[in-house]
Amino acid sequence: MPAQVLQESRAATLPLPFPIPSPGPLEVEIGCGNGHFLCEYAAGKPDTILLGIDIKKKRCVKAREKAARRGYRNVVIVNANAESILAELPARSVDAFHIYFPDPWPKSRHRKRRFFTMENLRRMHELLRDRGRIHFGTDFFDYYIQAKVLVALHPAFCLTREPAPAAILSSLYGRKFESLSKTIHIFSAVKAGSADEEREQDEHERNVDRGVEDDEER
Repeated sequence: MPAQVLQESRAATLPLPFPIPSPGPLEVEIGCGNGHFLCEYAAGKPDTILLGIDIKKKRCVKAREKAARRGYRNVVIVNANAESILAELPARSVDAFHIYFPDPWPKSRHRKRRFFTMENLRRMHELLRDRGRIHFGTDFFDYYIQAKVLVALHPAFCLTREPAPAAILSSLYGRKFESLSKTIHIFSAVKAGSADEEREQDEHERNVDRGVEDDEER
């Protein structure tokens, strides 16, 4: 990708459609709020484009201002419906999705409005690169169970013990719930690699096993 386009993609505000660098690293936060998480997380991700999406304009303005004050030109904030942005992104372009404290829509009749549905999970799968991650966190146990079950039902995702980034606690709700000693339910999932990648990994593991056996025989 030309340097000029890459530089444009790092700007604090972007119109739609907006250029996304490929194959460079890209991570997406759905529901970025005021940008607390992204601006903490960005300190350790200088070479990764961090795309934050939020439907509320005032939150996006605050997030952009926060990123600009800290000089994070790799933080991109877009005011839009998350599904519309997922529809714009190219397949296999995302390294990780971050979904922290999404609106739980606690009433039974409203749960269909939740973002984490099988349809959106399938779209995230299309967008993730092999071994890409989904990190999910909520204080609402029912939503946590729903999201975790959907991931478990999807044949191409595996729940992993890899923790979500510690910066999740720097978000507005993360700090609030931590101060109240409220339980935050978190899980991470990884997208299975391609068939070739899986075969290479299996062969590598077999070679390692043979090497261990040879060492033991010596």
